[in-house]
Amino acid sequence: MLSTLIGTWQGEGTAIYPTIDTTRYREILIFRDFEGKPIIQVEQKIWRIHDDGSESLLHWESGFIRELEDGYEWINAQSNGRTEVLKGRVQIIGDNLELNFGSIGFMNDPRMVQSGRTVTVNGNSLTYKLSMATQVTAEYQTHLEAALSRRA
Repeated sequence: MLSTLIGTWQGEGTAIYPTIDTTRYREILIFRDFEGKPIIQVEQKIWRIHDDGSESLLHWESGFIRELEDGYEWINAQSNGRTEVLKGRVQIIGDNLELNFGSIGFMNDPRMVQSGRTVTVNGNSLTYKLSMATQVTAEYQTHLEAALSRRA
């Protein structure tokens, strides 16, 4: 099922959260497979889009999605030093591939309480939402939303 993700996706999104200014961003998201292994490498780079149209690197993370006996695990390391482990499920619903993951652990960032990622793929379109709760903002809420297209 994960083979649907393989490729390079690009598009734009919005970062929102009570502790930051709302920010538009451009993103490249790459999924690479490992021959014969139930593992996919994930690399995400995000550039802030400034009011004048210029851009600056905002966030970079790299990790893996791997199949387990009882579901899937998403492990990533982020440019801010945080590492995150999420567990979830991958399923086909109608024409969509849907990934739903919730955090089971964080390292190197005591602010984090909870996070979740939902990814939906339909053909050459990918949308996602990342939600979180922190020590400062205890209410679990949306932080990132983006719409990406598969790059040829």
